[in-house]
Order: sequence, then C-alpha cells, then structure tokens
Amino acid sequence: MKRPVSISQSVRVFVTAVAIGVGVIGCAAGGDTTGGAGMGGAGAGGAACALADVNKIFMSTPTNTGCTVISACHDNAGTAAGLDLTTAGWQNMLVGRAPSATAGALKSMCAGKGLVYLNSGSNPATGLFIDKLNPAAAAPCGVHMPNLGTMLTPQQFSCVQSFATTLTK
Repeated sequence: MKRPVSISQSVRVFVTAVAIGVGVIGCAAGGDTTGGAGMGGAGAGGAACALADVNKIFMSTPTNTGCTVISACHDNAGTAAGLDLTTAGWQNMLVGRAPSATAGALKSMCAGKGLVYLNSGSNPATGLFIDKLNPAAAAPCGVHMPNLGTMLTPQQFSCVQSFATTLTK
C-alpha cells in the first residue's frame, strides 16, 4: 500500500507566496501556440474575434498563466488595479471608464492620468486596455501587460483589438 504524500505547511506557504509573487510581477500571456481559438487574430474573413476567443487568451489554466491568477492579477476580486477580467460581463466595464485610484490590492499606476480603458467610438479600438497589451508599443503608464512571460503575439493582439472594436463602435 502506498503511503499518501503529505506536504508540510511551510512548503504550502512557500508555493503560495511564489505563485502570488509571480503574479504580482505581471500576468503572463498565453504560452499556448497550438493555434486554438484566439490565436489566429481576427476571425475568418476578417470577422472580429468572439469573447470566448479573448477569454481563452486571458484566462489562467494549467498550461497558461494567463492574466487572471487568483489573488495576484485581474481576478474576480479585481486584485490588480481593480480590473476584473473573469466575471461575466467584464468587457462591458471598459468603454469610457478610467482605472480607479483606490480599487484592488495592487493599485493602478495609470489612475488619474486622464486615460480610459477603451475610447468610445474608436475604430479600431483605442485606449489604455489596447495600449498596455500592444506588443509593438510601450505602455503610456505603469507596466506593459503582460509583464511576466511573453507578450501577446501579434495574432493574439489582433484578436483582442478586433473584439474590443466591437465594443467601441
């Protein structure tokens, strides 16, 4: 009979601290390069990516650190800058809205700078959300996202921007 493996409290605390520390540095882009949804940029025929495609890029899974690491990034508590990218309808909180100076355990470095996540009426979508994710541009404030791991691929960024444009039109 195999003896169950037990992990000491110290090891559990250490692993949790490392996971949170990694998330605090910045949320990683999906390392999945299998070509799944969200990997190919705008949809077939130039159609915009769907919310499910964008969620696949952002969500944390066993193979993708993502941008939604619990207690460290853009989780349902809005830990990082008060920006929740997990709760249903998160995308409806971007157009015309500025980052909060008080929300989240990790405060926004962009609050009070006159920037909004997405500019209403922009086509293609523009705003802080796009600027911080654009792999070809520097962030206008704070740090580029994702800050840990690899940036979004041009295809992933194209997907996110095409979806965001459906929100700003």
